[in-house]
Amino acid sequence: MRRIIELKHVGAKRHVRTLLDELLDRLEEKLRHFSGEVVSVHVLFEENGTHKLYRTALTCHMPGRTVAAHEEQRDAGLSIRQAFRELERQLEKQKATVRHERLLRRVKRVQREAV
Repeated sequence: MRRIIELKHVGAKRHVRTLLDELLDRLEEKLRHFSGEVVSVHVLFEENGTHKLYRTALTCHMPGRTVAAHEEQRDAGLSIRQAFRELERQLEKQKATVRHERLLRRVKRVQREAV
């Protein structure tokens, strides 16, 4: 998985970089069924010093799909974690669509009602 990390106007870069690497490792584990060069993740993290706001924008490019998540919070770690949580939720939804799990659940429900 290719990783592109941009940090803009960030004071504590080491802490943010460590958290991002940890969460990207976890995301890479969830996307291990794709080959390494097919998936890329772009992370943009910026700090607005005037308002003490932290913005996290994630974009994940996979074959046939691009998934994005954005979050803005007053706490840097919370902003990053919530953006990754949203991205993971969207990826799970995409995997379920590819596997046709929604259709399978519907067929099972119809079969139970018929019995």
